[in-house]
Amino acid sequence: MKPLIDSDVLFYEVGFAAEAGWQSDGTPPFDYAREMIDERIANICAMVGASQPPTLFISGVGNFRYDIAKRKPYKDRPSNKPFHYYNLKAYVKAQYDTRISEGMEADDLMAIEQTRLGGTAIICTRDKDLRQVPGWIYSWELGAQPSFGPVLVDPLGSLRLSEDGKKLSGTGTLFFYAQCLTGDPVDSVPGLPKCGAVKAFNILEGCDDINDGFKRVLEAYRGVYGPLAENELLEQGRLLWMTRELNEDGSVKLWEFPIDTEDKK
Repeated sequence: MKPLIDSDVLFYEVGFAAEAGWQSDGTPPFDYAREMIDERIANICAMVGASQPPTLFISGVGNFRYDIAKRKPYKDRPSNKPFHYYNLKAYVKAQYDTRISEGMEADDLMAIEQTRLGGTAIICTRDKDLRQVPGWIYSWELGAQPSFGPVLVDPLGSLRLSEDGKKLSGTGTLFFYAQCLTGDPVDSVPGLPKCGAVKAFNILEGCDDINDGFKRVLEAYRGVYGPLAENELLEQGRLLWMTRELNEDGSVKLWEFPIDTEDKK
């Protein structure tokens, strides 16, 4: 099994953990942060039963989603980086096998590689968005947040609603459809107005087919946007979809509706 590790997450987690864990005055020395990220990578590899060296993925320049987002700018939020963020990035690039994305996120590059390698690879990340991608996935424990997996995600996937109705979690295409309804506030993706976790779960509950799930989501969009529903859903879906492959010219293959619709443009 080959681990595909989300380095973007690690740079923040380890960088802030080094600052919180350093017991002396001043900024923690880089060696302290370096040891922490080496240990974290080694633990991830052990938990997934790695039989091959890991590849670490880093987001580079550009993101096609910035041009797609019309209703609200994509990832319209401030970014507070830890002191050793760039030092950790330089270290990982020098010491590990790394892949740097261009024009897309590291998440997309991981999804592409997972799709290419099939069942011989496992995505390792704390980012829930990648749980929509078929194949193996693992999320390590962090504070009060439990670990997830390793789990083999099938294309349809599943949905779960917490007992208090506040949190919707899941995998596969069903989770992607749920995100199209609820949006993703972390990435500034609005989704369908006034559609929370409970409503999204009720719309998709009992769905056992990808096309049927799409029809349910499209119907919900039509109830809000009428004849503009297809365009609105296409925008939200393309912002949320983790790219699985590239076109022949190397450009990103964007999400398309799985079935024809009467008003599709």
